Amino acid sequence: MERERELELVQRAVDGDEQAFAELVHATQGLVFTCCLKVLRNREAAEEAANEAYLRAWRGLAGFRAEARFSSWIFRIAHNAAVRMATRKRIKTVSMDDEEHVGLANVAREEPRAERRLEGRTELELVRELLDELPENHRRAIELAYLDGVSYADAAAALGCTIGTVKTWVHRGRKKLRELYLEETGRPALQR
Repeated sequence: MERERELELVQRAVDGDEQAFAELVHATQGLVFTCCLKVLRNREAAEEAANEAYLRAWRGLAGFRAEARFSSWIFRIAHNAAVRMATRKRIKTVSMDDEEHVGLANVAREEPRAERRLEGRTELELVRELLDELPENHRRAIELAYLDGVSYADAAAALGCTIGTVKTWVHRGRKKLRELYLEETGRPALQR
């Protein structure tokens, strides 16, 4: 969406035009849902977080500053909503040290990682699994920059950090991802 059109719609929405806000939602809903899904990894929770983000945006639209793009602003709101939801809905984990689950620790120690893998997975599936092993900030920066195609500026806005920090996280994440790939496959990853 062109910047001028976006600003016009924002101003109309601030003035109470729900149709203008609906057009903004339509233009950004794919990006917002994807952001929430990447944080929550659950479609229903992602839809709930996306709805919460748009509700917060509607209520706070008067505070929107026109220096930023609406898409960057709503992306940041969506990311925060998803993180809040993930924090609220923490899944209870089982400790392998728990006497009741002693067998879990034995299985984890005895079964090599390579043998636990599913046969026939694709390269993309492997990379996605390895992404999950990165620190959260590195994973999110890489997902935004490479998988979502978001600019470093928008990624920085979404992650609440500077562009330089996003670049550092991407660099470190890619380096670690190459190391994990080599460890997993025994061959170096292709670099672009």
